[in-house]
Amino acid sequence: MRKIITLIVGILFLNLYSFSQWTVQTVPDPKQSGKGFVSNPDNILTSSELAFLDSIIQEVQDSSKAEIAIVMLQSIGAEVPKTFATELFNHWGIGNAETDNGLLILFVKDQRRIEFETGYRTEQILSDAKCYDIQQEYMIPRFKEADYGQGIIDGTKEVVRIFMGRAEEIIPSDTESTDTSNDYNYKDESDCDYSFYERNRGILILYFIIIAAVLVLFFILLLISILEKDYFNRYQRLRLFRLYIWFILFPVPFIVVYIIVRIITERWRNTPRISEKTGLIMHKLTENEEDKYLKKGQISEEKVRSIDYDVWVSGEEDDILIQAYKRWFSKYNACPKCKFKTYYKVYDKVIRQPTYSSTGTGEKSYKCTNCGHAKVYTYTIAKKTKTSSSSSGSSSSSWSGGSSSWGGGSSGGGGAGSSW
Repeated sequence: MRKIITLIVGILFLNLYSFSQWTVQTVPDPKQSGKGFVSNPDNILTSSELAFLDSIIQEVQDSSKAEIAIVMLQSIGAEVPKTFATELFNHWGIGNAETDNGLLILFVKDQRRIEFETGYRTEQILSDAKCYDIQQEYMIPRFKEADYGQGIIDGTKEVVRIFMGRAEEIIPSDTESTDTSNDYNYKDESDCDYSFYERNRGILILYFIIIAAVLVLFFILLLISILEKDYFNRYQRLRLFRLYIWFILFPVPFIVVYIIVRIITERWRNTPRISEKTGLIMHKLTENEEDKYLKKGQISEEKVRSIDYDVWVSGEEDDILIQAYKRWFSKYNACPKCKFKTYYKVYDKVIRQPTYSSTGTGEKSYKCTNCGHAKVYTYTIAKKTKTSSSSSGSSSSSWSGGSSSWGGGSSGGGGAGSSW
């Protein structure tokens, strides 16, 4: 008798132990077994619930090509459900390989956790916040009542409604579920009209925060510049906002800011200076007049347009002010010999191509337009490395194409989870 009891306890223990041993590699893939879209190895769902879920998911895939997988597990041991969901999603390759339009719904009973894992494209339609809302509104209340099947059905129906858009495109076929098809209808609710703003709300908020921050910076610099006595320093402080990038990235309001800055800085640049030596008013020379006061290297810098110089004179001998306005972007750098910004790269070419077994050789040439200093040197190009495309290709082929496999999609970790 004792041996029989020990045997029964041992069998029960092994069953319980097996529940805790589900891993990403051992979870049954319903596509590989030809059993639809729901993996239910612990029989948490009934056959009628499975049939209903498979029917509505199939209609989504037929109409929108989106792939939905549902996994119902008793336990995954000490694994974190979110991490498990991401790894399982990518292991199976849920969703199309090009569009990443997959969704994994993972249910872990002993951890009382539901996870939505979205593909990169799916995340644009089913945001993290929306995933959480669906769980809280449609699934968690049912789970708290231990009605796991209906919770999964209600949540999946809401997901399908969002994917499909309107009721007539997703009418399910008859199933064995009692009255589940009767409540499976779609309403043209205003809260489901996902406008551009709602889908991209986070990006738009960040966009406006950046605009506000840059505007604050602009007004701070403008105030500091106005309080600065030296007109050259005023110009330098505000020249950042003369860049075209501002009104390219932020047409409103920075096209106005750009115009204002251009007018103000040009006025500051051409405002007569007061000589620190004599206290006399100075006037700016023309481009031709200023050359006799500039060094040969400075004239070369102006010719290549790496630096533009303004020369101010008061009429008194040796009372000269030279101010340099450097360009933001230039192919010229300071020459190691004459120190003027007239040194540039003439070419960068490959002398010997690298192979998988040997390195290659490249050659760069530099020259200074002012002093004529030139330098040519060679450098080593690393060997070619073989990619794992062949192995990854064979791996992905087992998960892509055909009705018996997923589409080869991937997830970057989007989605949300809830506990009950």
